Amino acid sequence: MAEKSKKTSRQNSSPPEKESEMANITRSYQKGWAYSEVALQFGIAIVLCTLVGSWLDGKFGTGNILMITGVIIGTVAGFIGLLKQLNVLNTKGKDERNKKI
Repeated sequence: MAEKSKKTSRQNSSPPEKESEMANITRSYQKGWAYSEVALQFGIAIVLCTLVGSWLDGKFGTGNILMITGVIIGTVAGFIGLLKQLNVLNTKGKDERNKKI
């Protein structure tokens, strides 16, 4: 009878390798999502500044000067945000690696 209960308890418990594998998969998705957010923010900064510049061109009748200025400002702002976010993600990655050691 004791052997039968041992067999059922072994069957019900999940192996530790599967749990760590799932944890690794979850971590990889979280890291991937963080990097995709950075790319999305970069694109949104450029698009929004371009649209504002285009709207201002229509309002003031300045041709395409303000739209081009909006593209440049959006690109610079997006690039600065990109560098900041990647710096944060890089330091988080280093901290996680140092904890494992």
